[in-house]
Amino acid sequence: MADNKAFLFDMDGVLADTETEWERIGFDQLLKEHFGDELFAKVEVRGGVSIKGIFDLYVAAGWSGEYGPYEQKCIEMSERIYGTIPLTEGINELIHYLSDEGFKIGVVSSSPLPWVKTLVGRIKEKDRISLILSVNNHPTLRAKPAPDPYVNAMEQLGVKPEDTFILEDSLTGVTAAKASGAHVICFTAYHHGYDWQPLPENADYYAKDVTEVREIVAKLSS
Repeated sequence: MADNKAFLFDMDGVLADTETEWERIGFDQLLKEHFGDELFAKVEVRGGVSIKGIFDLYVAAGWSGEYGPYEQKCIEMSERIYGTIPLTEGINELIHYLSDEGFKIGVVSSSPLPWVKTLVGRIKEKDRISLILSVNNHPTLRAKPAPDPYVNAMEQLGVKPEDTFILEDSLTGVTAAKASGAHVICFTAYHHGYDWQPLPENADYYAKDVTEVREIVAKLSS
C-alpha cells in the first residue's frame, strides 16, 4: 500500500449504534404518523438510507406533501440521539492508530451535516479527521449505494481506491464502498438481525469490533 493512503468511516452504525437507537425511540412510528398507514405498508426502508432518500421513497409511492415538515420531525428526533449516544468502544484509539500510521481520515455519511458534526465533535481524536462529507448536504452527488460519495472523498483527499479502506455496516453502504474500488470492511458490531438491517455479503472483510478492524488494516497495509 502506498504512503498516500486513507481510511474512510461511515457514521451511523459504525461510529455509534445510531440506527438501532432510531428504531428504539420510534422512527417507524414517526413515518407511520407522518405518511399514513397505507404508504407506510408500501415502502420498505433499509439501513444506510438518508432521511431525504427515505422521503423520496414515499414520494415515489405517492406522497405529495412538502419535505420540510417531515425533515423537522427527523431533526427533533435526532437531537435525542447524536449528542448523547455512546461512541463505539475503541473508536478514539483506532483513529489515533490510523493517523500515526499515516492514513488520511474521513467520515462519509448519508446523514445531514449538523448530525455528523455533532457526533464527530464528541470524538476525542476529532482533530485527526481531515474530511467530513455529508451526502445529504451535497446535492450534486448520487446517494449511496452509488459510489459517488466515496469517490468524491478519495478525490478530495488525493488518494487512490487501492490505497483506501472504507468501514461500513449496511448493505447500502457496503455496496457504495465496493463500487468505489476501495478495500471494504463490514463492521458487524451492531447487527442485531432486524429485517431492515441485513448483513451485507459483498464486503471484502468483516470485523465484529474495533480490534478486528485494526488487525485487518495492519495486516494489509504492512
